[in-house]
Amino acid sequence: MNHNHSVWGTVESIVAAYKIMDENGNIVPDLESQVIVRRMLTALRRFFFDNGLLTVTAFDNDGNLIDRHYYRNDFTDEGIELLKHKEAAWLKSKAAKKKPPDMKILEKELIKIRTLMTEGATRSST
Repeated sequence: MNHNHSVWGTVESIVAAYKIMDENGNIVPDLESQVIVRRMLTALRRFFFDNGLLTVTAFDNDGNLIDRHYYRNDFTDEGIELLKHKEAAWLKSKAAKKKPPDMKILEKELIKIRTLMTEGATRSST
């Protein structure tokens, strides 16, 4: 079993999947959805990066996203917990689609995770 499994694909590969049928029956990019999804996924990566939930660099020195695949080992334990508990809910939420995306759902859950991990570490050291 591969423990370092894929967690996130590249933003652009996910964005490219958003398509619609035009009036002539052709499948074409859904530009409106693509903009929203790109903004959401970039904000998600920024949140994880800014909060120390990644073990790799997600943005270059100019603040541009380094669009790459992310694997299990690219996340801290807190990052994995946040993925398990709230990523899906956030992605489905209206908050994620706002401009800019509202990160409160993730912020609140991260506080819970960090509190529980701190309490657990305190208990194990006593």
